[in-house]
Amino acid sequence: MLDILFPSFWSILAISSIGIFFGLVLSYAKLKLNVEKDPRIEAVLDALPGANCGACGMPGCSAYASKIVEGQKPINLCPVGGEDSVKKISAVMGMEAEVKEKQKARIHCKGGLKEAKNLFIYDGPKNCLSANQIMAGYKACSYGCLGFGDCMRACPFDAITINDNRLPVVDWDKCTGCGNCVSECPRGIISLVNENLYIHVVCRNREKGGVMKKSCSAGCIACKKCEKVCREEVFADNPDIDTAISVIDFLAVIDYEKCINCGKCAEVCPQNVISFHGRTEIQ
Repeated sequence: MLDILFPSFWSILAISSIGIFFGLVLSYAKLKLNVEKDPRIEAVLDALPGANCGACGMPGCSAYASKIVEGQKPINLCPVGGEDSVKKISAVMGMEAEVKEKQKARIHCKGGLKEAKNLFIYDGPKNCLSANQIMAGYKACSYGCLGFGDCMRACPFDAITINDNRLPVVDWDKCTGCGNCVSECPRGIISLVNENLYIHVVCRNREKGGVMKKSCSAGCIACKKCEKVCREEVFADNPDIDTAISVIDFLAVIDYEKCINCGKCAEVCPQNVISFHGRTEIQ
């Protein structure tokens, strides 16, 4: 009779029974297999800035918080949160950690549209990675900035802009030292340096001066005037330090462990490729 009145009755009953059975099984499994989440994870996450920039080496703040609680990551890897985050996490985890020195991004190139020569007209995708893959870039200087702003787009804090000369400019106040721009640059012309060191070499070209000048007017010519003034004037009376800046492979290189921020080398550089900035803006 039921088959006549309700042709699908038994099918509906069978499907419903199967659904109820598996629902009970899943509910039981959830109760038995449920893993309590450590409340410290939320507390550590609240202590982090929530930037999800990846500077700690993890895909986001939540993943980093979990690794801290699991004891797999130190508590001082977040450059954005800095000292404030370290103190809060220390209180949660009951451990101490040395606060890392804050760092800022430095751009090591002054060869923009006005200074650098081009090998050919590039008409491909407007990003540095693509441009760098075609004949090692369109610029005659194979070390120079390509100017398409990959670093700017990689910065989650809007701390980098591209100026009219197609060179990146770092805003001191916005830069957190996350390092995203460093890893994004295919030319390796961006580095992270202690925020209290204002002097840096704005060039990466390691060719001889004569060769370098054929491709760019704003590069280091390896004249060694910077090295000389540092040795003879800054550290003349210090037997433990010879010089804080040396010309290595035709390029001036600063030893930041020795540099005292005097700016003498910047004063004597004939190419103005040693930059000495205050707390406003870093190029």
